[in-house]
Amino acid sequence: MQQIGPTLTDLADFLTEPLASSLFQFHPNDLGTPSFHPPAVWEDWWEWAGEAHEQTGTDPCFLLMQYYDLHRSVQPSAVNQPDGWNDTIPSSLRLLIRNARRLAGSREAGHSVFSQEIMQPYHISPPHSKSTASALPGMSPKKAHEVNEMVNFVRNLLKSNPVLSSLRHVVDVGAGQAYLSRALRDRLSQHILALDFSDVQTLGAAKRDAAKVKREMRPKHTINSEPAEDEPGRPSPGISPDNIDIADIEATGAPCGSLTYMTTKIDESTLQTSTDAWIKSNQTTHSSTNVLGSLATRLPTPVLFVALHACGSLTPDILRAITAAHRRTSNTESPPDWAPQAAVIVGCCYNMLRPEDFPLSSALRASPRPQIRLNINHRQLAAQVPSQWMRSEETLRDARLALRKIVWRALIQETLAAEVEKPSSVNGLDQGPPKTHSGAPKRLGRLSDAAYADWETFAHRVQSKLGLPEGKLKRADRALERRIEVFHVLRCLIGPTIESLILLDRAVWVREMLKASRDQGTDLGVELVNLFDQASGSGRNVAIVIRPRICSDASS
Repeated sequence: MQQIGPTLTDLADFLTEPLASSLFQFHPNDLGTPSFHPPAVWEDWWEWAGEAHEQTGTDPCFLLMQYYDLHRSVQPSAVNQPDGWNDTIPSSLRLLIRNARRLAGSREAGHSVFSQEIMQPYHISPPHSKSTASALPGMSPKKAHEVNEMVNFVRNLLKSNPVLSSLRHVVDVGAGQAYLSRALRDRLSQHILALDFSDVQTLGAAKRDAAKVKREMRPKHTINSEPAEDEPGRPSPGISPDNIDIADIEATGAPCGSLTYMTTKIDESTLQTSTDAWIKSNQTTHSSTNVLGSLATRLPTPVLFVALHACGSLTPDILRAITAAHRRTSNTESPPDWAPQAAVIVGCCYNMLRPEDFPLSSALRASPRPQIRLNINHRQLAAQVPSQWMRSEETLRDARLALRKIVWRALIQETLAAEVEKPSSVNGLDQGPPKTHSGAPKRLGRLSDAAYADWETFAHRVQSKLGLPEGKLKRADRALERRIEVFHVLRCLIGPTIESLILLDRAVWVREMLKASRDQGTDLGVELVNLFDQASGSGRNVAIVIRPRICSDASS
């Protein structure tokens, strides 16, 4: 199968081009200082960015947003501008934006965006726009959407291949409050290991589960004590998913699920050992029987790994554990108790990546071209979702507010740099400069959205918070403000290509690891799939999906 979307080479070449790479060598605060001088590669747009564009009546940064939206791959919105408005944008920026939009790839939910595998086709359900938090108590609409779509996807995944049809064990990594764990247990009758590093999260999840069980134990005549017949989370009639035994399965034909909570530091090693312990403890109860109740052949228990927004380097650690466990299946003298059969991993928080976790693939590491490195600016901007900025008046208003926060903070950088923490004193006696803040500029911290209503309000809040005299903060000339806006918008527009590079590097790396052990156990492949609708607020919507191939041809 031909790869869908851009290649690693395409993305790396684009991000290492002089203009694109230069935008990530600075922070907006740098531009707010008098000592800043723009690099030569900005010459053809620096002056343009500072101009007031009376022809269009639009600030330069908004022209760039419109141009990006015009070149969206999915139904571009109409742009209400005079003919030829985009000709005012410097050609270098137009080319940059077109390439950024093309190389970002599609984030439309329901699409596979990377696959070089020969695998059984399966249906990816479009997002259910009517899914609301009311069907999933305690969740925000965003979380409810993500849990619903993840469960729907896993359901279709398990139906897609005979190897997966009997899979009954799922490890939810970074389970948090275990919303996804409970949904997989209740809707798909899976046995779940919910792993999290936080006792607070695990105890909170267990408390929610106990409350749910208490509600389900109410008498049936109690109003609203039973879910509606068509409610997705409804258990089989007369059966408690947590307490059903083999006799119940034989009598009713209804399988059951279970949920085990575990708190541990999660990394490649502990993920495997935690799964080992869980599977061993469940072999007698669950794994020793099949759906007919007879003894099954002692084969490794198939396991599905899921993660809904695994932060930073947790995603690479999960993938390392899966590929390492896959290699273990080649040990015929002492076969493992379990084997990974599939995975659906959605990552997030690229700013928390360890340096060694990019690049991962030999395709990038061994490339003859200079190796691309992602600094903190790259990793922070990878989370931007500019395709949603102009979706509605509300999203555009939110985008403008976010931009204003960045730009106005940059405009007062010189003042903040000149204001250092004052020496502490006790009973009027000077104690000298603070040991940990000597010479450090004052920190502004977070301000409420209302503080950015206008410049006067912003200046007053900052001056009050930092103890500055009234009138200390003056609004810089509008030209500088427009230049910082253009600079930051350009960085945001490139953000999705950085995310695509990170995701594709991970997928290619997993493919390399699985291909190396393709003759050892189940033949697994990897793809990238858009699971969630970004319009729901789910910016990180791409899952790394590992599942059985239908062809053992190692050359494919």
